[in-house]
Amino acid sequence: MPRAARDLLALCRAAPYNAAVSPLPPRPLDPLWRGLRTLRVVVTVGLYLLVLPSGILPYAVFRVVGACRGWSPVERARRLQRLCAVGLRCMHWWLRVFRIISFDARQVRLQLPPGPCVVVANHPTSLDPTALIVLLGECCTLVKPAVYRQRLIGALLAQAMHFEGPSLDPGSVGNVLDEAMVRLRAGMHLFVFPEGTRSPEGELRPFDRIAFAIACRAGVPVVSLLLRCDPVYLSHATPLYRPPARQPRLVVETLAVDRPEQVGGDSRRLRDLVEGRFRAAVGSGDAHGNAAPPGAGRRWNRPGAGIN
Repeated sequence: MPRAARDLLALCRAAPYNAAVSPLPPRPLDPLWRGLRTLRVVVTVGLYLLVLPSGILPYAVFRVVGACRGWSPVERARRLQRLCAVGLRCMHWWLRVFRIISFDARQVRLQLPPGPCVVVANHPTSLDPTALIVLLGECCTLVKPAVYRQRLIGALLAQAMHFEGPSLDPGSVGNVLDEAMVRLRAGMHLFVFPEGTRSPEGELRPFDRIAFAIACRAGVPVVSLLLRCDPVYLSHATPLYRPPARQPRLVVETLAVDRPEQVGGDSRRLRDLVEGRFRAAVGSGDAHGNAAPPGAGRRWNRPGAGIN
């Protein structure tokens, strides 16, 4: 192999996945591809709004069937979680085939321990919760209070045993811990985005401690999943109607599985361990580009850490 090729290969292997690199030179047809992708987005959103009201009838039928068969709340939630996962899998199939954004759960190799666990992940795009629901199947998460308290959406989320995340009231943290214990004791996976909102491009926000406090209290493992989207789309900086010219690809990989006993059941140490691993993988400082040590600038009551 020529020396130049060896040097380039070594550089690619050494660099973090989103390290600062020179952007790809614009191609002559990029404006055309971007315009076509924007048109596909408009068509997809229009079809979604057209079909959305028809979803009320299947949900009503589900409620009636569950009442007639005497499903317990946990059994009903598990069935609804599986049903939602199937629906979201179909949604991602459409987005992939229609070349809006590509996520293929069949290419993901999760390394989940047996039994319940807490799954934590970074949050580069607004589609991350749907991708994790597709991957995990029977799972639940914390929901931003403003979303959970919406009448129609909140009812569906509650039936699937998703629950309201911490608000600005410090007393809400105890309720969140109690609700999480109920789900984990029922054998469900709980996924949380410790940053509480979408990540800045190529960076991470400080991690909240609540996911790790839940894991330590329940004595369950913490599974770290790294999400990558290239090129970046559906972040705070790249909204729905400004898609990139190239089709974005969302990839999920397992970073590690950590257990509370490794750190003596200390949620702070567990958070710092996991956050440090994420920062090493992402090659990020804090949200402002500074090298923030794990554990700095945290608060318990960051509103929402799952669906937001």
